[in-house]
Amino acid sequence: MTLLEIRDFTVGVVAGDTERELVRELSLDLAQGQTLCVVGESGSGKTVTALSIIRLLEFVAPVRTRGEIAIDGVDVTKLPADTMRAYRGPRIGMIFQEALDSLNPGRRVGGQLVEAYREAGSLPGQAARRGSPLRKRAEAKARRLLTEVGLTDTDRFLRQYPHQLSGGMQQRVMIALALMADPDLLIADEPTTALDVTTQAEILTLFDRVRRDHGTACVFITHDMGVAAQVADRIAVMYRGRLVETGSRDEVLTRPRHPYTRALLGCVPQLGVSRRDGFPTISPALLESAMAGGGTEAVETRTLKPRPDRVVEGPPLTITAASKVYGRKGRVHAVREVSLEIPAGEFFGLVGESGSGKSTLGRLVTALEPPTSGTIAFGAHGITPAGLTGDERAFRRRVQLIFQDPQSSLDPRHTAARIIAEPLKELTPLRGAELDRRVTDLIDEVGLPKDTAGKLPSQLSGGQRQRVSIARAIAAGPELIVADEPTSALDVSVQGQVMNLLLDLRRTRTLSLLFITHNLSLVLSVADRVGVMYRGELIETGTPEEIRLAPRHDYTRRLLAANPDLPALPHTGSTRP
Repeated sequence: MTLLEIRDFTVGVVAGDTERELVRELSLDLAQGQTLCVVGESGSGKTVTALSIIRLLEFVAPVRTRGEIAIDGVDVTKLPADTMRAYRGPRIGMIFQEALDSLNPGRRVGGQLVEAYREAGSLPGQAARRGSPLRKRAEAKARRLLTEVGLTDTDRFLRQYPHQLSGGMQQRVMIALALMADPDLLIADEPTTALDVTTQAEILTLFDRVRRDHGTACVFITHDMGVAAQVADRIAVMYRGRLVETGSRDEVLTRPRHPYTRALLGCVPQLGVSRRDGFPTISPALLESAMAGGGTEAVETRTLKPRPDRVVEGPPLTITAASKVYGRKGRVHAVREVSLEIPAGEFFGLVGESGSGKSTLGRLVTALEPPTSGTIAFGAHGITPAGLTGDERAFRRRVQLIFQDPQSSLDPRHTAARIIAEPLKELTPLRGAELDRRVTDLIDEVGLPKDTAGKLPSQLSGGQRQRVSIARAIAAGPELIVADEPTSALDVSVQGQVMNLLLDLRRTRTLSLLFITHNLSLVLSVADRVGVMYRGELIETGTPEEIRLAPRHDYTRRLLAANPDLPALPHTGSTRP
């Protein structure tokens, strides 16, 4: 039985007398109990489609729509606002990408769950009235759903505020919240993007089980083809606002028809496929040619700059029994006696789930925090519990950090040129025209257009913002870069572009890289060595092949088992060793 029908749907944002189309002539069907994964890169129209189904987009921007979105034959685009409000919850539930941003920070979890409860004939929020039979039934259902999503200590979780929960717990609460009114259709917009691989696997398994137990149909938005392979019954691929391909999961993943689908799949890092010589990316020119019938493939294989013939010289990074404890009574051991040496010029990947201590170790290495015990040495510089020894400006020139989120780590009031120039002003003697030329050279070196110099971060794409972050990090000529999840929020093709840039810079500048990530397929395809962290400890190190083929620790084996991976596909041009 078809639950959702989208017919020739177009949505545009209205600005004055002009309209910019975000989704064009989209047609899709979804049967009761099925999961439809909508995939595509940022700007393809995935989230616009999701928000249009539940009619939340009209609260964000002035929009104009054409076509039809029908739930059980009722076109929701034509419903009055009051009637549509009644559809949200009982008919259509929503799980947002950022659980912490979507939950009310000032209300306990229990109150938010109870408020979402609905019965036939009840009004929104009516269950929140204390002492009513409706509230008692709502509380009972809240406890049952929390248990279903794996939060079994229900009394504790009902009393807690969202900020007191981990990312995985917050997402579990969001799933329970969306199910409180027993919706017929569930929309999940990138619900696992910010989660580590093991938490993501738990949430996806939980999501699929709960959805099937409740008989709920689902529109699952994602840019991760590995996630789509795990949860989808059917997959729809969007590109620049248009649906370019749809079919069963196996058809789309193993026999893709459209050049864009083949290009997307060709860019996905896969376990056992080496990318040390560069990542494939989507070429817009080749894609347009292929779509017009002038070619067959849109994947561009980047030729990286040659490795330098000279021996890489420079000091190693030496970490000796470093620990970091937070709290006056030492209750949180973020890092526990980690010892590690990274030789000059090495690409070292550090993986582990959220809370394992990866980012904390990165902050210790960059002297943003002192260790509680142990030492870190880089050449003449040391980092001890007493702080940084040696000239701090010299250390900052030699060691730089690339943050995970360029949106929050770039000053929104400054142009790209000013952001890149800042470390040059602080750490080098460059001034005036010489400094301006250096900024221009850096913008060119990281592959940005010249006009990027005068733009604010808000005027740049996610990939462009990350390139500005990289340009800022390399500006003063560092010898070691700590990259903390620099590709986690990027589309797969943009991820490939950023990785190629880092690989090129490593070769031309002979940089050492400490690359922190939870993307196991990515780091195993490119690193020289990989370390695995678990509960603050470095439990295992080895080459990518050793980690993948002969993991020594049980946690490493669990990471590999949880990693969403695609089968080796004939169109990728890659083979597994």
